[in-house]
Amino acid sequence: MSMLDRLRAQSGTIRAVAYARYSSDLQREESIEGQLRAIETFAAQNHIAVVDTYVDRAVSGTTDQRPDFQRMVQDAKEKRFDLVIVHKLDRFSRSRYDSIGYRSLLKRNGVQLISVLEQFDSDSPESIITESVLEAMNEYYVRNLAREVEKGKRENAYKALHVGGVPPLGYDVDRNTMKLQINEQEAAAVRLIFTMYSEGCGYTEIIQALNREGYHTKRNRPFGKGSLYEILRNEKYCGTYVYNKSAAKDVDGKYNRHAHKPDSDVIRIEDAVPVIIEREMFDAVQSKMNQRRHKSGRYTAKEVYLLSGKIICGECGAAYTGLNQKPRANHPQRVVYRCSQHHGASRCSNGSIGRDYIEQLVLKQLSGYIFSEQSFPDIADAYQDYLRSLDTASIIKREAAERRLKEIDRNIRNIVNVMMTTGSATLSAKLQELETQKVQTEHQLDTLMRQQTQATVDLDKLHDAFCTARTMFASGTLRNERSRELLALFVDKVLVYHDRIEIRFNLGIDPSETIHSEQKETADENSAVFLSQKLRQLLTVEEKRRSVD
Repeated sequence: MSMLDRLRAQSGTIRAVAYARYSSDLQREESIEGQLRAIETFAAQNHIAVVDTYVDRAVSGTTDQRPDFQRMVQDAKEKRFDLVIVHKLDRFSRSRYDSIGYRSLLKRNGVQLISVLEQFDSDSPESIITESVLEAMNEYYVRNLAREVEKGKRENAYKALHVGGVPPLGYDVDRNTMKLQINEQEAAAVRLIFTMYSEGCGYTEIIQALNREGYHTKRNRPFGKGSLYEILRNEKYCGTYVYNKSAAKDVDGKYNRHAHKPDSDVIRIEDAVPVIIEREMFDAVQSKMNQRRHKSGRYTAKEVYLLSGKIICGECGAAYTGLNQKPRANHPQRVVYRCSQHHGASRCSNGSIGRDYIEQLVLKQLSGYIFSEQSFPDIADAYQDYLRSLDTASIIKREAAERRLKEIDRNIRNIVNVMMTTGSATLSAKLQELETQKVQTEHQLDTLMRQQTQATVDLDKLHDAFCTARTMFASGTLRNERSRELLALFVDKVLVYHDRIEIRFNLGIDPSETIHSEQKETADENSAVFLSQKLRQLLTVEEKRRSVD
């Protein structure tokens, strides 16, 4: 008995899902369409109901970090289907270890894997050899291809040619010679970065200066500290061509850009790249970076700034940023927020403010403003109404699926009655088609029911989240990521002026505005809906934390 016959004997109509994948953007979208077409044809020929489709585009099969692949694995654990169909086994995985591991995981959950083009009885002794050979060939193909590509890259590297990818900021690729040439507009940004860093400016000041001048990264994105680090460490800017410096991927297929290969593996060619930064300045910057990296941890311990991104200078409009002030003569060490326009020609005169003071002030006011036990019933009712309004489309789809399922059942009964009365076998094909439609409709209905369940909220859990938030805010002492999440949910901004502080909350209304009596009912309702949604977000965060713990 074949594997399909065994599945059919166990569950009647086989519930299957299709999985398709292609590796890179260089491949065509039609690759997916061709795979799915072959899978659908195979399923129809074997009277299999395809209840869902999972597709990963431009993702390598050498890694299991594929969104739809992982979604399929999770659905398999919930026993939502009996069979996974792929066009070829290399679409499932090109790693022997992943292939064996995930095939075993599927089998433990009663799910089989089958290939349209590579069919064999997976339970036979011979299949062990066949599967092993196919898996080894798939992995060999990938590794051999990578080796040949790397060989070509190394040959080009010895000639100081660009070997692919995005060139560094400040350079373009001459398509005739495949060598780097200076992009003067971008090179100006590179020179500004090196100059400011050599003069003692920190990453934040450099980023602000780049933003003021309208500069962006090579990918046209705002600069971040990570991108500045890569630029400041890049030897190409002082004329040295470097290839194969970064360490290879780890077992999970991820790079650590700060890990390097031994010097014996690195190709380094002096005076092979047009110079943007003189060697003396480049070396001075490297020395300064090394000093900062190795200096005592006395002043480098990470501080948590709960209101980061929330505090705005009311005088000049710039952001307030966290700062651990070093102790000086007659000045103790302080952790403060300070206006980011503290330096420069347009220096802001607004003073710094103690971190503990402003954070506890915000926590205390927020706790008293929104977390009262009397408000919880209104919040819960508002949230349930909100969920029901969102679920209207789902209800319509679910009712349509239920009607369709009843119609299919009625047609099946009619055909069975005719076959029993007449003994005719000519209706068997139609009966098989209806059985397939029934399985697919049941799967659709199950999916809709799950979505509806996920869209409801347990009032006890919502109240727990409410109490947790109130306790955390009232304490004013927690200084961790959960507190940051809470403040991110409820605090819009904190404006710091010379003579006052204004705190604005995310409650669907602006508490600083005067609310007329005819508007108050609507404003309260909006506030309750908004707060209930935020509490649901908090509940989700708490559930995830508990599942990890």
